[in-house]
Amino acid sequence: MAEAFRDRATPGTVPILISGLAHDRPATDGVKLQVIDDLCVGCSYCLMACKDDALVVEGLCEVIEQNCTDCLLCLLWCPTGALVYA
Repeated sequence: MAEAFRDRATPGTVPILISGLAHDRPATDGVKLQVIDDLCVGCSYCLMACKDDALVVEGLCEVIEQNCTDCLLCLLWCPTGALVYA
């Protein structure tokens, strides 16, 4: 399977994207980062991704709203989809 995919894949390098994470922010005012407790498994992947000390994981993840810069890194790292904007 991997060999068949590799033979059909487009060769070349991936271009650098201009927008990136600094551009991607929630589009709706008033939304904030929240944790769906039923989906959180306490893996701490989000904590490792967060550079702003906006998350605490003690069993389940909790958001420290005043520290959150909406960088979205935690959303990208969360394997269960427990982090959402609502």
